Amino acid sequence: MKTFTINLALVLLLCFGFTVTGLSQTNKEAKFTVSKGDLLDVSLRQGNIKIVTGSGNEVNAVAKNIDEDELGLLTMEQKSNKVEIKFKGEDSDNFELELTIPSEMNLDLSTGGGNISVKGDLKGMVDASTGGGNITTENINGKTDLSTAGGNVFVGDINGDADLSTAGGDMKAGSINGKADISTAGGNITVGSINNSADISTAGGNITVNDIGGNAEISTAGGNIIVGKISGSAEVSTAGGNINIESAKGKVEASTAAGNVNLKNIKGSVEANTAAGNIYAELYPEGNIKSEFNSAVGNITLKIPDNAKAT
Repeated sequence: MKTFTINLALVLLLCFGFTVTGLSQTNKEAKFTVSKGDLLDVSLRQGNIKIVTGSGNEVNAVAKNIDEDELGLLTMEQKSNKVEIKFKGEDSDNFELELTIPSEMNLDLSTGGGNISVKGDLKGMVDASTGGGNITTENINGKTDLSTAGGNVFVGDINGDADLSTAGGDMKAGSINGKADISTAGGNITVGSINNSADISTAGGNITVNDIGGNAEISTAGGNIIVGKISGSAEVSTAGGNINIESAKGKVEASTAAGNVNLKNIKGSVEANTAAGNIYAELYPEGNIKSEFNSAVGNITLKIPDNAKAT
């Protein structure tokens, strides 16, 4: 009989404990009136950031799932032309910040661990980083800097320079109207087009870019590289995969340790190397330039116009 009483007491105590834990989380809301071009500065120790853009002149912020003990670690305030939101809590495991903002704002977003998503177009500069999570945005009209220590980065068109990086994940971007610096430590990279110079690299994955409007430096430690038109010179390399370039106006340096090299409509000189694969090149030599083709194991096929002045 005594044993039953003790067990019942324990059960009641545990149930009461769960009830208290469930009630110990709360939400906090805030609204701010802003002007065009104001800055939204968000810094979280951890948690997801969800943003929806629209018209109007208000920032509506809802912080969810805050442990009551950490409520004092959240601040949401407006300073001149900046809305600043900070959360230093570590125990609010399901913390999430939801924001509705005007589209014409500059964003500086960071979280120690969580996803960052922006639904709707933005007209302003964007700097967003996470210590571990995905970053997803739609079109951005302004300079863009997106980085994650582990996750995917998906972004629409960018009207400005772009610096996109992840320590491990895939990268997808639409058209970039500016310079592009894109890197991942392990994943595929797909870009619609870049109208200026491009520096693109992955430690393991495929790289696909339609057009590049300037010089290009592209490399992967293991994967294929497919590029459309390059308006400048190109330095392209892979440690294991094929290289395909549809067109280039400047000098092309292409090398692969194990794969084929296919170069079409090349107006500048070519230096192509493969340790184990075939080389195919369509060369339209202009001026006094020199090209070199090397394959340790494979065929070399070179096509030039009938009237080309070449030796």
